[in-house]
Amino acid sequence: MNKKLLIIVASVIVVLGLLLAVYFMFFSGKGGGLGATPNPFVGAGDKEPSNDVTSGPIEGAGTIVAPRLMRITEGPVAHGAVALQVTVPGVSSTTPGIEDTEIRYIERKSGNVYAFRLHDRTLTRISNKTLPGIIDAAWFKDGSQALARFVANEGGVDRIATYALPANGGEGYFLQSDLVSVGVSASSSIYTLASGSAGSVVSTIQPSTGVVSTLFTTPLSAVTAQLFGKSDVVVTTKPSQEISGYAFLHAGGSASPSRILGPFQGLSTLPDPTGKSVLFSYVYRGKVLLSVLDIATRTTTQLPVATLAEKCVWAPDGLSLYCGVPTALSTDLPDAWYQGARHFTDRLWNVDLGTRLATLIVDPLAVAETPIDMVSLTLDPVEDALIFTNKTDGSLWAYDF
Repeated sequence: MNKKLLIIVASVIVVLGLLLAVYFMFFSGKGGGLGATPNPFVGAGDKEPSNDVTSGPIEGAGTIVAPRLMRITEGPVAHGAVALQVTVPGVSSTTPGIEDTEIRYIERKSGNVYAFRLHDRTLTRISNKTLPGIIDAAWFKDGSQALARFVANEGGVDRIATYALPANGGEGYFLQSDLVSVGVSASSSIYTLASGSAGSVVSTIQPSTGVVSTLFTTPLSAVTAQLFGKSDVVVTTKPSQEISGYAFLHAGGSASPSRILGPFQGLSTLPDPTGKSVLFSYVYRGKVLLSVLDIATRTTTQLPVATLAEKCVWAPDGLSLYCGVPTALSTDLPDAWYQGARHFTDRLWNVDLGTRLATLIVDPLAVAETPIDMVSLTLDPVEDALIFTNKTDGSLWAYDF
């Protein structure tokens, strides 16, 4: 009798377990991915339960790993952050405010926007729209919104979607699908690069009016586009050691582009914000070299450090550079690095273009036993801090000058 009772009880437990599994599988929660719904915002406006920050600023955020060197996040962020100068109110009406550097970034797993104040070490979530899997983000200079690119499933087909995501959590808008890259000028104009079998088109969009203008067309389909100064555009063929690369300048108001660089193997470029010079890296006889082109004179100057142009950022005045410089370079670059088959261990250097003097800023491996492959370098307007992402794990870092 006891044996039959045990069998009945065990059967009931199994059935209840199956019923619970079916309930949680089909009726509990929301869809778990972009492909589950045409709307990319899953639970838009709701708080993400997995986030540590739920309301108000969190004190003591970030991890100081060495003097002046801080790891802001443990997990990955979307490539591209913005650093602003803000005034932190005093503790009373008679206490003066304090200037601080605020870093705004997007958490990759959720799409939430965070603001981290470097000196206060406070972290605040300022937008909780759920937009997982963001690839990169191009920010407006005032940090008010970011152009976030991510993979969205449309009718069973994966497409690259670009959404203008307001930092304050408000409603944004979509740009056209499958843009190769986007950017924002100092005057807050949006520029886009679309490529296909027929070639590539660089366009500008005025956010206030929605007016779209075509700046540049080329039969080349594998190119990058970067703003240069106020209205010019530098278009560069995608870098590879296997092919000759070229760069073209389309000056504002010009009828046609002019070639400014090439042929160079593995060519990549980084125009300066003042519209005077273009930093470029290339491969010569198996070695990576870094140089600067003066647009007015069309003369080039080789720099005393060897790295890829993508691992640098211009100072706001265009007179110096900050670069992540690998401690060792292989002969299969830049292709192996772009493909993720190789990672670097970088030191941060400053290069004065007037004197060609290179100064070591910090060696993360030496001071913190942390190898960092630096990408997406960003400076605040007064050079108070340098922000960068570790390509290896996607974490966000800051060096406080």
